[in-house]
Amino acid sequence: MKVTLILPAIGKKPNEKYLRSWLMEPLTIAVLSALLPADCEREFFDDRIESIDYDTDTDVVLITVETYTAKRAYFISDQFRRRGRKVVMGGYHATLVPDEVKEHCDAIMVNNCGENLKTLLEDLKNNTLKKEYIGTPCIDYKMADRSIYAKQQKKYLPVSLVETGRGCFHNCEFCSISKYYDSKYIHREVADIIAEMKSCRHKLFFLVDDSIFSNKEFARELFTEIKKLKVTWTTQITLDIARDEETLRLMKESGCEMVLIGFESINSGNLKQMNKEWTQRLGERDELIETIHKVGISIYASFVFGFDEDTEESFQRTLEFTKRHQFFVIAFNHLLTFPGTPTYNEFREEGRLISDKWWLQDGYTYGTISFIPKRITAEELRNLCRKYKMEFFRFGSILKRGSTCFMRTKKLFINFAYWYINILFHFEVDKRIGIPVGENLEEKIR
Repeated sequence: MKVTLILPAIGKKPNEKYLRSWLMEPLTIAVLSALLPADCEREFFDDRIESIDYDTDTDVVLITVETYTAKRAYFISDQFRRRGRKVVMGGYHATLVPDEVKEHCDAIMVNNCGENLKTLLEDLKNNTLKKEYIGTPCIDYKMADRSIYAKQQKKYLPVSLVETGRGCFHNCEFCSISKYYDSKYIHREVADIIAEMKSCRHKLFFLVDDSIFSNKEFARELFTEIKKLKVTWTTQITLDIARDEETLRLMKESGCEMVLIGFESINSGNLKQMNKEWTQRLGERDELIETIHKVGISIYASFVFGFDEDTEESFQRTLEFTKRHQFFVIAFNHLLTFPGTPTYNEFREEGRLISDKWWLQDGYTYGTISFIPKRITAEELRNLCRKYKMEFFRFGSILKRGSTCFMRTKKLFINFAYWYINILFHFEVDKRIGIPVGENLEEKIR
């Protein structure tokens, strides 16, 4: 049996390349390939960087669907189905809005695949394909199969993505991950993680995990084993790691140089609205940030704007906060109302959604606001995200923070990465705004 795997692109502006900062390894595809039976013939098209051969001779097409890529995924599916090919869709979007996704394919996979993928392929052989295969949140593989994207390897950023855990025990109302995993956290076996890291081509790692400190015993065991590899890595984490300085130091000793922390907001009212007021109970946010910085770990600080108490003053105060702490890099994002989340349902009930299915809306572009904010207009929110992001990534700010980065770590590689990432973001602020989401451009995305 031949299986064709597809990763849909978000979109791109005409005559422009796909954003370099978005070209990470497609780990989902490598995991799917690992789950396929050994005797399957595999084929992969990365829609971000190559044209899809819709006339390929294949038995089934597997498409992973995110909310941002749903419109493009449906177009791709239609092209294959018109040619008589069977199409199966899975991913977060298929789990959050299964009824919508079912309309555009022959079968969907809800939640993680597990053994369902093998069952689906057997049903396909026997002409008994069901419309829906429901799995459970799980980690269903030993090692990702990176050979599936060998021909595209050179086009990706030189970072190896290795998954360590899935889910998060917090219940932030705007978060689709929380909804998908029902506020639970599961992790892989440490031995499997280490074996996969040893097999990777690039020795700079991003450990894919929504909150790697969710299970402290697992985190300590993992850091202890990674330390033996003498590699450099980064991951996502919550600020409370700084309460455990022993584990924090072990994390640094194991090669961690940067962590992504979702602060989301520094406004207490907004944190309460998003059900993230547990961060306020930490009490000493500034102190915990400095604890992380003192051990030599940099912070990628992420913020979300558009909650009910946000005004331009919120941006000003947050920018001052980011400059005071001299963060390695930041994200100033507008709120996205992901389907299936409490925030989406609340805004829909209040009549504040500009479009119930913004991800399918004609003309929708990256940066477009899909809801009506309370204290500023949608257009103001869009412009303020751009304005203050540009302010943070001005060359003067980059130079000042670069000096601070050098004081925190003398590793030349990390300092080079700092300049590369910040200059890249400096030029990509405007390039991101206005990208047509799901635009069905059939020329090569290069």
